[in-house]
Amino acid sequence: MKHIRNFIQNNLFFLMCLFVASSFSSCSNDDDTTIVPDNWINISNEGFTIGYEGGLLTRDFTVPEEVNSERVYVISESNWIRASIENTTVNLKITESTVTQERNSIVTLIYDEVHRLDISVTQGAAPAAKVSELLLPASLHNQTVGLGQVFDLASLIEVLPENAGNKTLSYTVEGDKDAVSIENGILKIEKEGTATIKVAATDGSGVTTDLKIICSGTEPFIRDGWSVATSIKYSNGNGYVTDGSTGKPEDMFDGDASTFLSLVKPGKSYSGYTTPADHQLYFIIDMGTEQSFNYFTWAHRVGNNSDYLRVWGVSIDGSNNGEDFTEIQSNIDIPYANNTDEIKIEIPESIYRYIKVKLVKWSDIAGGSKSGSSMQIGEFNVGKK
Repeated sequence: MKHIRNFIQNNLFFLMCLFVASSFSSCSNDDDTTIVPDNWINISNEGFTIGYEGGLLTRDFTVPEEVNSERVYVISESNWIRASIENTTVNLKITESTVTQERNSIVTLIYDEVHRLDISVTQGAAPAAKVSELLLPASLHNQTVGLGQVFDLASLIEVLPENAGNKTLSYTVEGDKDAVSIENGILKIEKEGTATIKVAATDGSGVTTDLKIICSGTEPFIRDGWSVATSIKYSNGNGYVTDGSTGKPEDMFDGDASTFLSLVKPGKSYSGYTTPADHQLYFIIDMGTEQSFNYFTWAHRVGNNSDYLRVWGVSIDGSNNGEDFTEIQSNIDIPYANNTDEIKIEIPESIYRYIKVKLVKWSDIAGGSKSGSSMQIGEFNVGKK
């Protein structure tokens, strides 16, 4: 035992030096200190190509001995390519395409931020298919539609499959032929009655369907295909502020006044988002095609009786190009109404595709309270009477 202790004491310095040297040697072989050559990977950079059916593409690669092959990885910029590396083989799983045009993408082999290699991927165009089905808009088919509304049927009827080569449709009015008019796919509701429109594919597939429409009275317009944008972008990139599960502009179009568009009042902040004090808040509706209308409907938010969260006055402009707006009527008062009541307000008859609604009056009209940082609109629509 004494001999062992003496050996350790006598050789302790040597053992420490050996440990330090070993550690230094180990560090000198670490990948982080290795100088990666410019030709860090040997692989053909000729683009990958495959037919529309998809499948598996592979390509082998090698690396110099100073480069760790296990650190090489691959990414794809498209969701129709699933890219991976197994050992030193790049694997690309390509999904079948239904797109009737060639599609292109890039996969990138990466070692570090500096050493990267892009390789193109090309998939052939899918052959054009015959039409197999025509899907009618549920909000229009067998529904009561107000007089005067116009629809672009080509944008509302879905043609399947996606890769159908010819999606052009023809339209024939049956039933009360005077109730509607249709030209180049643009349908207009003319008078009361029940019209049936036979919709047919023109690609020789023989696929047809019947669109039935009940034309009656002064119903507010059907808002299928409408879009809406607001005048402001908050710091999160959205043109609205969320309030629970609602707050989006499109929530004004769902027929449910308990969901609503929510905006921060000028000069105030809500949930960390601010509207500048001098900002004119508005929203612009794109109805998809020109419409003739002479009233609008408004619904205050249901489920909250705080008057200071409501809008009490608007100005309305119209446009047919989305840029040049003409005043329709300014400073229109929105009256008080119970939560469940829809308000109908007449305005001068107008024919426009775009409607700009500027919010010009808010807070509590009864007590003048300026509490609350946001204001909400439950529903908005237009119609013709």
